[in-house]
Amino acid sequence: MIKSILVALDGSSSSIAGASFALRLASRLQANVEGLGIVNSNWIQRPQPVPIGGLAYKRALDLKLMSSADERIDAVLHAFGSDARRAGITFSAKRIDADAISSIGIESIERDLVVVGRNSLFDVEAELDRIPLCVDRIVRNGLRPVVTVPDADEGRRAESDTAPLLVAFDGSAAASRTLHMLALLGIAAEREVHILTQDNRSEQYAAAEAERACALLRRHGVARVKGVGLGDRQAGTAAEAILGTAKVLGAGMIAMGAYGHSGIREIFGSCTRAVLTEARQPLFLYH
Repeated sequence: MIKSILVALDGSSSSIAGASFALRLASRLQANVEGLGIVNSNWIQRPQPVPIGGLAYKRALDLKLMSSADERIDAVLHAFGSDARRAGITFSAKRIDADAISSIGIESIERDLVVVGRNSLFDVEAELDRIPLCVDRIVRNGLRPVVTVPDADEGRRAESDTAPLLVAFDGSAAASRTLHMLALLGIAAEREVHILTQDNRSEQYAAAEAERACALLRRHGVARVKGVGLGDRQAGTAAEAILGTAKVLGAGMIAMGAYGHSGIREIFGSCTRAVLTEARQPLFLYH
């Protein structure tokens, strides 16, 4: 069962949605939450080419950006604390000035789950297929399961934590570990769970694989769990199957396994990027 959750906050819309998700999950499972407000002053003040006579302007701009970042983090941590107190959740809040990837890695050692906004930039100017590179690295290098949360407007339909949980399961080691971690953390408890498996051989093979996954969750007390087996011609690509099934079910979360060797391009085959960028629900990732 989850005892502690870490949520990374940079003031972006998706990190604020992540804070809301983390607090709701903590309330349901009676867990502690730490809000980690991140400012990376080294990145903001990094050396950059400037025109002759432009150094003074850059220094002034850096100070303005630093002040804006400080104010943004202070505001989001204050709102986080107010929401936690109002909900009666045990929490802590910390503001750090450091690199997001290493800081989250260190802080996550004490936690069971990491929550990040899907579009949180953490002051890093790079992205990979519409996902901030920093978020990609947090998922890939993470010591703990990670939930990526879309912007609040994108995830509006999935606000209900009683909505079904969809697990994309392909029988791989990563998918099996993800399923087991969901059971151990209690995230699937008291929810309707659907295990989606797609098998190129036939619908029957897929259904049998899904049923084995269902059996594990039932042993962990998940009473409402169903298998969904699809053949190779029934739902298009794996990504289309996952996103389409999530839409039909009105899923509140999607869970997938992740491979740590080549980044999150490898999760659940080649469909990961499409699911990560297009899903309107929080996405649970583990490897």
